[in-house]
Amino acid sequence: MAHEDYTTMTVKGMTCGGCEKSVVATASSVAGVTSVTADRHQNEARIYWDASLAPAAKAQAVVDVCTAIEAAGFDCSPLKA
Repeated sequence: MAHEDYTTMTVKGMTCGGCEKSVVATASSVAGVTSVTADRHQNEARIYWDASLAPAAKAQAVVDVCTAIEAAGFDCSPLKA
């Protein structure tokens, strides 16, 4: 199984499946993101990254994802990279 590069983020404010879909769609729109999962019960989103993304670009993308999620009305902070 291939190693997958992802960041887990705390996302607070998701109360329904529609909220999860909103977080997934919002985060997926950021450059460098290959896929996203969101779980309102765990208050988490997992962001999967393009393996070719340079470390500095990934660091900026993490900020961009959180900014986008917050603009969509949720609280966001990275847990681990």
